Amino acid sequence: MFTKGELRQNLLGSLEIALFMRKGVGRFASSARAMKKSFLIPALALPLTLLMVFAAHPHADISGGTMNILIAIYSLRLVIYLAAFLGLAYVVAKKMDKLKSFYQFATANNWLMLPAIVLTIIPVAGMTAGYYSWADIQPLIIMTTFYSAACTAFMITHVMRVPWELAGFAAITGLAIHQTSLDMIKWAAVNTVHLIS
Repeated sequence: MFTKGELRQNLLGSLEIALFMRKGVGRFASSARAMKKSFLIPALALPLTLLMVFAAHPHADISGGTMNILIAIYSLRLVIYLAAFLGLAYVVAKKMDKLKSFYQFATANNWLMLPAIVLTIIPVAGMTAGYYSWADIQPLIIMTTFYSAACTAFMITHVMRVPWELAGFAAITGLAIHQTSLDMIKWAAVNTVHLIS
């Protein structure tokens, strides 16, 4: 797990990047060990994603089997997204001779999920409690997604030391990979079910 110092540094770093402060980038360690430990953050964020998925379909009859399938789909999506996005970042960093910054980039990218979680947890909890409907909070979720992309672009600019246009493109590519990975998994799941039946 994280030491108190690591936890404090990484939390401060993610907060400062969320406020577009340059010094936040320097708080993340540039080591393989720190990068590996940072994958705990996306894993801990997965239940919130699943909660949003279930809450977005309040009238759907989600049985235990369906719930397990959804958990598998969204868990697989997280793995595919991180593998594809970080794999692409690794290739680009290698081509641009910025490989020294890759571990710090991956660590910061994982920790940047925390500001998005903080911004979405209150409306999602309100929706789960019945105070809001999915239609009420959906615009906030969309704005949080774009805000997260802006934070990612800011982080990429300062970690990789690349122009902001390239960093913005990389952040948008990350959003596209995130959505496309879900579409691909759903397509594969539907075709597998049709093939079996």
